Parts: sequence; C-alpha cells; structure tokens
Amino acid sequence: MMQILFTIALLGIFNPVLLIVAAPIEISEVEHTHVFSAIEENDLFYNPKDGDHQDRHYTQGLKFIYLESGSPWWAKGLGLPQLSEHLPNLGIEPESSSFGIALGQNIYTPENRQATTLLRYDRPYAGWLYLGAVLQRRGVVLEKIPVLESFELDMGIIGPEAQAGQSQNKVHDFEDIPGFDGWGNQIKFEPSFVLKYGRAWKLAFNEASGHYFDMIPNIGANLGTVMVSANVGVSTRVGFNLPDDFGVQTIDSAITLSPGKSPSPIGAYVFGKVEGRAVGRNVFLDGNLYRDSFHVKKEPLVGDLIYGAALSIGKHFDLSYTRVVRTREFVLQKGYDRFGSIVATLKWGF
Repeated sequence: MMQILFTIALLGIFNPVLLIVAAPIEISEVEHTHVFSAIEENDLFYNPKDGDHQDRHYTQGLKFIYLESGSPWWAKGLGLPQLSEHLPNLGIEPESSSFGIALGQNIYTPENRQATTLLRYDRPYAGWLYLGAVLQRRGVVLEKIPVLESFELDMGIIGPEAQAGQSQNKVHDFEDIPGFDGWGNQIKFEPSFVLKYGRAWKLAFNEASGHYFDMIPNIGANLGTVMVSANVGVSTRVGFNLPDDFGVQTIDSAITLSPGKSPSPIGAYVFGKVEGRAVGRNVFLDGNLYRDSFHVKKEPLVGDLIYGAALSIGKHFDLSYTRVVRTREFVLQKGYDRFGSIVATLKWGF
C-alpha cells in the first residue's frame, strides 16, 4: 500500500508528460484581500455509524485561520512583510504575498475509552494547543506555471494545560456520550513548536480547461519539537468554475489554505489526493522531548488517501467536506485511521 501511494505521488510531481501539457493559468490579483477559514476535523465525520472508527487516535482537530494580502499593520508588527522581502526566491517569480494568524487544538486518544490505567499497546493521550503565524507567496515558475509557497510557525503547549481532555469530555457530556477516563496518563506538559513549509504547483492543459480540471503536485516539510517529517503528494480537481486557489487543505497539511477568487458566483468540484510522508519525530507517538513519558514505536512511512467535494457559493463563501484514510502510524495499531474534515471559508476584498 505504501509503495503504491509513494509511486503515484512521485509520478504526479515528476512525470515529464505533465510538465509538457501544463499550460499557463492566469493568476488573479489578490491585492488587499481577506480570508477567514474554520476547519473542524473528527473521526465522527467519516462515518457516524461506524463505531470502530469513532474517538480513537486522531479524534478531533479545530483550527481558525485568517489571511490578508498586502502589508497589514499587524503583519508589519510581527515582521512578516520584512521577512518575505528577504526570503530567497528559490526559482519562484513572486507576484503577491499574504500573511496570516492561526489558532488551533488537536486531540489524540487511545481506542479504549474506559481504561484508567496506562495502555502500553495503544497510542498515548495527548493534546496540542497552539497559535501560529503564516506567510504565503504566490508566483510562477518555468512556463508561467502558478506556484504557492507557504510558511507557518506554530507555537504552543502539549499536556494537561492544552485542555484537550476537558474539551473532549465536555462535548461528550453535552451529547450524552461516554467520556474518556484515562486522561491522567496523557503526555506531560511541554512548550512546543513546529515550522511548516509547503510548495504546490497548479497544472492544466490550458487556461480554459483550468476552469474545469487541474492537477496540483505538492511537497512539504515539518521541523520542530512537535513534528519532523517530509511529504510529497498530488491532487486532482474536476468540476466547474474552479476557484483560483490551490485546493482544500487539512489541519496538518504543510500548506495552509490559499486565498483565491472564484471565476463565477457558483462553482463546485470533487477532488482526490494521495500523499506520503517520512516521519522522523511525532511527539504524539514518541512522547515528550525534554521529559520521560510513555511512547509507542511509530511507523517511519505514512500514507494518506484524501477525497471530497467543495462548493463556492457566491464569490465570498466556500464550503468543503473531506474524507481522509490514513495508514498505520505506529507498529501495534489495529487497522487504518479514518476521519472527516469540514472547512468553511469567508472571503472579501476580491
């Protein structure tokens, strides 16, 4: 399975036929634009009736992102426009920049919700609460192929102070669902950070076909106490009036959501993506970096199958639903993980 995922992803990026047929796609102006997005991920969203895949492992994620183009005052205060000016182009001809802030929380649990003792055969309880800064650059490469480059620095805390156990059990109490009793065994408190870098290219046969079909190869990397990894993937979108962005992203994507206007008041598409990543460190499996804590043996290679649908309503609102099937992340894991993602995006100034 892993070999198939990596092979498809590598073919999508390095197949010279794609570069031959790839034609310039017009990049819309993104001056003084604003994008706010809310991403909610939960294993319950994949199949509410499938009890085998509810509330286990990566069970919940919530992230809010705000992006603004130009040079907003708050971005200048963080030094983001100044940093963008000094970054090497690395083959890109930059045409516009966007800056953003992010706030999120991830929750991880073992499968057995009733055990109060430490479960040494399953993944640890863990929570991650963070605040992030985002810098994006859009431009072109080669024969005017659109490209997006994304940097995100997330800083936060892991452990009881991340409030993951309280958040999960309060929701369960509200929905009259049994809570998890083993949060006393979670990974210990630790300040943490991760720097995420991603780059994506948008390929189409010509500008006209780009409104109905495109292919988006991507690469990325994570470096920090939370995660050390590298990924490669490729996605395909088919529909009508495709928005001028780089597709739907999940919370842990190396690329943050990308701003882009829709060519028409109404647009819709379906998409599919395969992505593989090599993992050097994952704090939610390896445990604390500075303190002794329970950990499990992780799998060094992980693959994702991602698919879903997106809808543009007017030129200012996007809604998408995504399903993710993820291969085993640790050695003793029983089966693949599955979760769903819902993204609502509000755009103005386009």
